[in-house]
Amino acid sequence: MICNWLKNEKTLCFLGGAVAAFASMKLARSEKTRTICVKGLAKGMKLQQDAKVTLQNMKEEAQDICYDAKQAANSAESCDEA
Repeated sequence: MICNWLKNEKTLCFLGGAVAAFASMKLARSEKTRTICVKGLAKGMKLQQDAKVTLQNMKEEAQDICYDAKQAANSAESCDEA
């Protein structure tokens, strides 16, 4: 009777899910897992901050180039008028 019960696909799926839930709960509460997650999150936050700084530098350089181009255009225009 137990063999027939273990051959049932739905029963095996349920038991597999229960085992997986128990194992993931134990793994999630592990100190090693917490340490790995904290380190990964810290690296991700640093990467995000570095990306923000790089983007801000790119914006500032683009604004400087645009300003210089406008100044050159204005000086060339005033030279053409003279």
